[in-house]
Amino acid sequence: MSGQGEVQLQNVTKAFGPTIAVEDISLTIPDGCYCCLLGPSGCGKTTILRMIAGHETTTAGHILIGGKPVEGLPPVQRGTSMMFQSYALFPHLTVVDNVGFSLKMRGIHKTERRNKAMEILRRVQLDHLAERMPAQLSGGQQQRVALARSLITNPKVLLLDEPLSALDEYLRLQMREELKRLQLEIGISFIHVTHTQPEALALADVIVVMNTGRIEQAGPAQEIYNEPRTTYVAEFMGGWNLFAGKIAGIENGLALIEGDGGERYKAPAGQRRTGEQVDFGIRRDRIHLAAKDGATNAVSGQVHAIEYQGNWVKVTLTRPNGARLVAVIEDQEFFGRPAKVGDQVKATFAPEDAHFMAKATGTQNLIGEPV
Repeated sequence: MSGQGEVQLQNVTKAFGPTIAVEDISLTIPDGCYCCLLGPSGCGKTTILRMIAGHETTTAGHILIGGKPVEGLPPVQRGTSMMFQSYALFPHLTVVDNVGFSLKMRGIHKTERRNKAMEILRRVQLDHLAERMPAQLSGGQQQRVALARSLITNPKVLLLDEPLSALDEYLRLQMREELKRLQLEIGISFIHVTHTQPEALALADVIVVMNTGRIEQAGPAQEIYNEPRTTYVAEFMGGWNLFAGKIAGIENGLALIEGDGGERYKAPAGQRRTGEQVDFGIRRDRIHLAAKDGATNAVSGQVHAIEYQGNWVKVTLTRPNGARLVAVIEDQEFFGRPAKVGDQVKATFAPEDAHFMAKATGTQNLIGEPV
């Protein structure tokens, strides 16, 4: 039997006139899961959230919560609660009255709703500010009040629309920890919309990467980052260098790949065949600068930029075809054989570090905050 907070989307489509915002999406979000809908602006992630909440209707398909269809049900009957990006606190009400407002609308007695509001405020560590007005709070404190207000109705699913976007970097990191702590403590499903890749990687049990109304890939954070299925996912998540070519032959289990500019690479063949056009990627932290010519999978380039980041160094190369290649190298390795801007170098990678992926089709909007 489905868990109370399991959310299922079955062939869901949403159209606004001639514009298709969400196209034939099927997805199951398990009960008690922290799920991040990740993608650039306009990819349909907030529309999905609003359809789950009941603030938008589906054009086609079905949405089930806890195994039960919710089409036609008002938001208050779905067992969901939505925390909006703007917080939308009532400026004339105290913190405790803001948190308890939804219970007031349900006719709960003042003493009971105040006790419940104080209990939730203790969970978000704001009970000492219960009598303050929203204008007397910092941005991070206002965000916690909005979170408390969303939790007071004991929802089965909490929906969060870009909840950290208005915060500075320090508060973002602080609230990331707080959200994850609360989700584990309360045990309900959190569905969190974001365009920020590090946020999704840090928080999510399941990441759903979206592109122009469709799901490109859904899975655990580690799988999304380490095993992107398409070039879109690899580019959007960041951390990858992409290559393309044609398999000229297979030798000892390795595919011999000829790049468009005559480069030659080796990668595990798997089920690949001679003559096949392929796309593959190498993680930035699997790239090394060659000590000498003749290394396997050597890519020539000129050092364009060097960024020292403490325990690692980011080296950006410009290849002869104008494409950029980025290597993230441990500091000891880099400074053992340092390079400088303008140097001609060779970047190398091991064949086993090559990961084949499908070439993304359709429009690709990659605006986001890459890793």
